Amino acid sequence: MRILMAAHGFPPTHYAGAERAAERIVKWLVERGHEVEVFAVENLSSPGFRVETSVEAGYRIHRLYYNVHADDAPANVMYDYAPIGQALDSILRHNPFDLVHVMSGFLLGGQVILTAKRMGLPVVLTLTEYWFLCRRLNLLRVTGELCSGPESDEKCARCLMEDKRRYRTIAEKAPMLANAFWEIAKITPLLDKETEAVKTRRLTLKDALEAADLVISPSRFLISKFAEFDYDTRRFHFIQHGLGGSNVIPSHREASIHDTLRVGYIGQLKYHKGVDLVVEAVAQLLEQGKKVSLDIWGPEDEEPEYINRLKQRSASFENIRWHGRYTSAQLADILNGFDVLTVCSRWYENNPTVILEAFKHGLPVVGTNLGGMAELIQHEVNGLVFELNQVSDLRAQLERLIREPALLQQLRAGVPPIKTAEQEVAEIFEQYQQLLAKRQVSS
Repeated sequence: MRILMAAHGFPPTHYAGAERAAERIVKWLVERGHEVEVFAVENLSSPGFRVETSVEAGYRIHRLYYNVHADDAPANVMYDYAPIGQALDSILRHNPFDLVHVMSGFLLGGQVILTAKRMGLPVVLTLTEYWFLCRRLNLLRVTGELCSGPESDEKCARCLMEDKRRYRTIAEKAPMLANAFWEIAKITPLLDKETEAVKTRRLTLKDALEAADLVISPSRFLISKFAEFDYDTRRFHFIQHGLGGSNVIPSHREASIHDTLRVGYIGQLKYHKGVDLVVEAVAQLLEQGKKVSLDIWGPEDEEPEYINRLKQRSASFENIRWHGRYTSAQLADILNGFDVLTVCSRWYENNPTVILEAFKHGLPVVGTNLGGMAELIQHEVNGLVFELNQVSDLRAQLERLIREPALLQQLRAGVPPIKTAEQEVAEIFEQYQQLLAKRQVSS
């Protein structure tokens, strides 16, 4: 089988979750003798537009360079940039492919999907976040407030306008005044241009998404969110992420030999990840004399002002420890140093890999009762959930683990086995085969 994988980045220069997922599929296919090429964005601040092609690890990679910030960049450069489609068209014309797989759709979605369809190729799309619903990707407003979704183009236009400092300040400092201002703005031309741009983007990306032959989602919640906004989800198929390596048998995980509950956080240290919630919850428990510790792992330079505030809050507690960046080679040792992992995100996480990693190591999770987190964490079975943004509820759940020692053992025993990466990609490949078989029957 000949497959083209399209993504908004690809290792080794880009190594976030979607990029790693694309690489995982490519490697699996190549190892089994399939021919694969990769079409990926490499740099968004390069002058002009160019494609650099090289052979890496046994497959050809076409890396795209262009500038989304240029003064003359078109308004649709982030979601429907014609040179991307032209570049892909040239590749598809010179190389026969059976199928195009688009990872995420961020940046590439409109042009890649529609170009492949014009060439008569079936398209598989894996959703990893909310790009087709939200230009901000994560359904969070600039104020950090969770958004229910794109109920109207005017609502989205306001959100994008509030990215500008003069409007953002009002939204952050005086939300009631901001609401009144935008109600008045609806009957003036102020929002017209942005609203029209939102509408154009929405229709373009909806056409692209609905042109895909198969849409893979790692969470059922993500499917339900698209269904909520009238997308045809009959072509959506749930396949949960898999992880490399083997599972730790939860019953064999050693109980903590300490009399202190060891709480951990690992990942991005950003406001939307809710790191402040666990810092505050543990600080309050320590102020009450509870035996608890918190170890925080992650890059501290992405939102430095936010991290500085948290470090000031935790400075007087030696049991709250900041460790900085980590490598994948350290992950097992880090997780084995926790009794419980916390995932406190403020947005609708899709299928957080960190929760799967915790489960793989037999570790219960305390997380937000929201989105893909609530889908994975069964309350009082393999973890505990707390209500969005509620420090008091998070603190109460952690305190239960301190005062109810049997509960931690109960949760450890309830941790489920996690799908392997090989199982995940085998499921995806089976979908490829079914899709191609249906096309042969219909042709």
